[in-house]
Amino acid sequence: MKKLFIISFLFITLLSCKDVINEIPQNPFLITPYSFSYNTSLLPPPRIPSDNPLTEEGVQLGRMLFYDPILSSDSSQSCNSCHNQANAFTDNNNQFSVGVKGTVGKRNSMAIFNLMWHIDGFFWDGSADILRHQAIQPIIDETEMNETIDHVIMKLNRSPLYKEHLQKAFLESTFDEKIIGKALEQFMLSIVSSNSKFDRVMLGLESFTDEEKVGQVIFNSESIPLKDEVDPNNPQNFGADCFHCHGNSLFMRREFLTNGLSDNGDKGLGDVTGNPNDNYKFKTTSLRNIEKTAPYMHDGRFKTLEEVVQFYLSDMNASSAVDLSDSPNLHALKDSVYLSPEHKKALISFLKTLTDESLLTNEKYSSPF
Repeated sequence: MKKLFIISFLFITLLSCKDVINEIPQNPFLITPYSFSYNTSLLPPPRIPSDNPLTEEGVQLGRMLFYDPILSSDSSQSCNSCHNQANAFTDNNNQFSVGVKGTVGKRNSMAIFNLMWHIDGFFWDGSADILRHQAIQPIIDETEMNETIDHVIMKLNRSPLYKEHLQKAFLESTFDEKIIGKALEQFMLSIVSSNSKFDRVMLGLESFTDEEKVGQVIFNSESIPLKDEVDPNNPQNFGADCFHCHGNSLFMRREFLTNGLSDNGDKGLGDVTGNPNDNYKFKTTSLRNIEKTAPYMHDGRFKTLEEVVQFYLSDMNASSAVDLSDSPNLHALKDSVYLSPEHKKALISFLKTLTDESLLTNEKYSSPF
């Protein structure tokens, strides 16, 4: 009798455990870690926020949001409208972007690639501390998408397609502002540019032309102002000093710096911090894909690379919005520097080796619709 009681008790216990197990909700979705394929001998290792690890599902959801005009108030514009992949995710050679109400912005659209190494703020003025916060701002900006985040959330939550991808990516059933920002952040962090001619030359897969070799030397050499030459009537060719602000494999400097431009009413970082010492400092962007991102500077004032090069060879003391005497980033370039027409052409030829044609067509970064 005692043995029968023990067997009956164990059987009932097993049935109870089975019922409990069957009552646990089972999520059919598996989250897949995102895998980068670029060569880390050329660019640094991935730098991903610890609270938003990239997954295949999260990147896909962010990609959908990036290309969907549902984020704008009248469903006429998406993030892609001002960040076109064919132009290295800039605005189709436009000086300023135009919002859904026809309102024109005041700054040139910034390129979107290699953002995981931009560690000191986003936008030209650093007004967004992290990328997911930057991602929300164009949505709610009256001059851009002119939408409210609450209305975007409502639209996404009533979409069966988005609800399905939300559950796959974040194992959540409803959208909120944080999830929208994180998804867009994941997609933008996944965009890597590392397959230019420059990269292939560094890997020994290709060779520079003679002109490109000269341009590389000029790019990475110190400049000597005309006033320091022995004979000002017989100017010589010297370096262009580009590497001080655009050195290393990322071709950018992780700082906000004075760029020597004249005042157009935009104080950049100074308008954000309120510190006069930050006036007219702007984000030092990457020169990768520079051939595809015209016009140039935060206000798009230069239409061509030739104009940019000529500006940095000119005497910027006369036109700069600030005193350049204490601007170490500009180094000798705050005074007039001479390059022959042939050497200016060589410098621009080198800059064009930074174009990554695969970035402009890679289906991983294209519209999923």
